[in-house]
Amino acid sequence: MCHSSSMTDTHRTSGQVHNHRHRRNLRTVGARGEDTAAAWFIDRGYDLLDRNFFTRRGEVDIVLRTPPDHPDHPAVVFVEVKWRLNDRYGAGAEAITPAKLAAVRHAARDWLAQHPGLNPGSLRIDVLDITAGEITHYEGVDGW
Repeated sequence: MCHSSSMTDTHRTSGQVHNHRHRRNLRTVGARGEDTAAAWFIDRGYDLLDRNFFTRRGEVDIVLRTPPDHPDHPAVVFVEVKWRLNDRYGAGAEAITPAKLAAVRHAARDWLAQHPGLNPGSLRIDVLDITAGEITHYEGVDGW
């Protein structure tokens, strides 16, 4: 089914307009960013352990184990992916706040609690920034 450009996918609740098309687009863009990020890490020898782990206190986009030749091996890495189609509002990594890192840390602890048999060695929180097609990997952004 084709929608004309004048049609909008909105509804009104309590005086607010919600644009579902915009929300779906953000989810699609986010999923594409996470797919790109997961592939980027796998291409570099990381093992993908989990994706989109949600708890009431936070979320982790990607959970990985470092490759055997990495200096931190065996480490479990919790990755926050930030993808921006352009740098109009700055790089994606600039949106990482102390509150966001705390939420990732809480979710990471919950993930570890659900995987008690895993011997993580060390733990790390990384950010993978994909802005305007450029990928920048920030390792250990939070002093775990």
